[in-house]
Amino acid sequence: MRRTGHARARVFFLCLAALLAAACGREDTLPPARQIPLATPVEEGATLAVDSADLLWVGTPGRLTALDTAGRARATVTISRDSVPRVLWRTGGRLVIRDGRRLSGADAAGGAAKAGYGSTGLRAAARDPRGRWVFTANRRGGIMGLDPASLQPRWSWPETGGEALGMAVSPLADRVYVSVDRATDLPAAVQVRDAGSGRVLMSAEQAEPLHGLAAGPDGTLYGYADGVVVRLRHGPQGLRRVWTETPPVRASGGEMELRVDPSGARVAVFGRGRGARLAVLDARTGRVLGLTKTAPLDAAFGVEGRLYLLEPRVIREVR
Repeated sequence: MRRTGHARARVFFLCLAALLAAACGREDTLPPARQIPLATPVEEGATLAVDSADLLWVGTPGRLTALDTAGRARATVTISRDSVPRVLWRTGGRLVIRDGRRLSGADAAGGAAKAGYGSTGLRAAARDPRGRWVFTANRRGGIMGLDPASLQPRWSWPETGGEALGMAVSPLADRVYVSVDRATDLPAAVQVRDAGSGRVLMSAEQAEPLHGLAAGPDGTLYGYADGVVVRLRHGPQGLRRVWTETPPVRASGGEMELRVDPSGARVAVFGRGRGARLAVLDARTGRVLGLTKTAPLDAAFGVEGRLYLLEPRVIREVR
């Protein structure tokens, strides 16, 4: 009986230790620098982007609202549908907005978004850093160039067979990177295209197709597949993996999102769904620098590298 009592006590304390460890594992190691209150609460699916003027654009059904870093509303852009738009980028006083399978332009001072380019085949879009084109990729890996002012098609490159899952342009605007899914007799890959001719310079096969492709200011590429974050570098030996990291952010079976600090120093990755979290990684090594207890609705880096997290009632800035 005494041995049984000791055994039960040991099991109890082991369980208690496990619970305490789990609780410690949920500690928020990204303390907020400040909070920006939202005048109207937002729900799951809301979007957040920070433009080149450091305005925070919150997307809700049918509209985008720009806030300054003090939380004051500065502009409102409306779209013709009830879907949730996202600001992709700002050039001068003009915004480019994605709304499902449609790209639209809008005045950053506010008003109704103007018609642009829409297609059921649209899968990804990326900006030419030199401002010459807006690149789009479709469900068969083909690339189309849009006029940056009108967002109307001007040319196209051949389809490659795999559905485009992500797209990025090199900082020098000489290379276009497209992550494509598996297709008949074709593996998942990241294709490197010449930005002038569209020629496929190389195709780096991937064990799993990469999502969320993004380029850092030094030309490094980032993406994720099945919970694993990958850093890639294009060089004389081709497109090689620098590091891989599996941060504890994804909910069971949930999706992920990835954001790159404009300075290239950090990468933020977060999951979707119950139990998901956000992690900030050291871009050079992949090491986890900090974690939140729960995942935000969305996240975005500002022009000076501040990380903003969209929550139902506030936008939280974290260090």
